Amino acid sequence: MKKHSNSPRKSEPTSKRAKSRGPAQRDAKEVLAELVGKLREKLAVKVTGSAGEEDPRGGLRPNLDRLTVGMDLGDRWSHYCILGLEGETLAEGQLRTTAQEVAEFFEALNAARVVVEVGTHSAWVREVICRYGHEALVANPRLMEGSKGRKRKNDRIDANKLARLGRVDPQSLHPMQHRSAEVRQDLVMLRARDALVAARTELINATRGLVKSLGTRLPKCSSPSFAQ
Repeated sequence: MKKHSNSPRKSEPTSKRAKSRGPAQRDAKEVLAELVGKLREKLAVKVTGSAGEEDPRGGLRPNLDRLTVGMDLGDRWSHYCILGLEGETLAEGQLRTTAQEVAEFFEALNAARVVVEVGTHSAWVREVICRYGHEALVANPRLMEGSKGRKRKNDRIDANKLARLGRVDPQSLHPMQHRSAEVRQDLVMLRARDALVAARTELINATRGLVKSLGTRLPKCSSPSFAQ
């Protein structure tokens, strides 16, 4: 006789495996809308001082009367962690690292202290954050304790760590100030010119070397007249 008692059990692991893949990724706008709704019901956020206000002993004050947001900026996606007034985690997720999505996220958020690490995107992200009345701190990971010894990075954990340090110990972030937009634009032009000059020099040297391999040499000349 054939035993059919195990047949129902064989299908169970498949369904369990399908469920264990984890919850589907929710849209950042949907998560934010739900979060804002909860905040309006449960939190009465009171701003008792100006953004970035320093205490009499020097240094930034702990952020205990507003939300605190930590963002680990990535090239395409950025992870965020939002802490409440008691330090509880209200929301975690990710959004695209674009000006539009970052602006929509912080436009709908209650007044908060936002912490990001310095990097390629930190300058323009900070400008977007401040545009909507939030306080932005740009952390210097080179000076932060424990950042040098980490061999593996986890974007979600990093966002949570930035938020918690920004809430209770902002000085440990060694916050820094970016250059003005005008200065950054000038630097872009200078760096682009340096890149072009370096590429031209490399092409000239490569051409001279290739000609030498054929038993002849190109005459000496200035870089502008080399093409002729």
